[in-house]
Amino acid sequence: MQASASTSFNRFSTALIEALAVFLIWVFFYRFNLFVFAYFEYNPRVYWLFLPAGIRMLAVFIFGWRGVAGLFAGSIYTNEAETDAYVVGLAAISALSPMLAWYVCRWVFNISSTLKGLRARQLLYFTLVGALANSLLSQLYFYGMDTVTSLHGLTPMFVGDVFGTLLVFYVIAKLLQLMSRVSKQSPPPHKLLNK
Repeated sequence: MQASASTSFNRFSTALIEALAVFLIWVFFYRFNLFVFAYFEYNPRVYWLFLPAGIRMLAVFIFGWRGVAGLFAGSIYTNEAETDAYVVGLAAISALSPMLAWYVCRWVFNISSTLKGLRARQLLYFTLVGALANSLLSQLYFYGMDTVTSLHGLTPMFVGDVFGTLLVFYVIAKLLQLMSRVSKQSPPPHKLLNK
């Protein structure tokens, strides 16, 4: 009984740490985007380049529903809307749209849940479906809440999510390549100790 309780606690602790990590990464990239890419603002909720969109996709790829929980909390924290109900709706869309894209792409393109064998084209599909889900649902939500009178923000939000996601994926791919090169060039630790 005690081993089972300990295992459950460890799983809960791990899930909480993962959701907290996603929360912190989301907040950092959201603030970074506001600061560095302010020029790309279409309106206070829409950017022509939105790096946190890439964080959304990575959070779902890596952490699944724990990533969704971290995204939801991060979206609530960074949202400066007028009412609590409005914030919760926006946060739900922001957190759930990458999971929707994940399930749609896995179903349509028959992709393994482990992402084994994932190709660049499939990653692009995830990016496009995630951007479409987020931008369309967000714009419909804005329209339904009477905060906009048209869906003019759909295109810039979609473009911003696509470019932001692709930029994040590109930077991560380059970092992984660099790390791979450095690890191949470095001698094993035991050889360093023998010098």
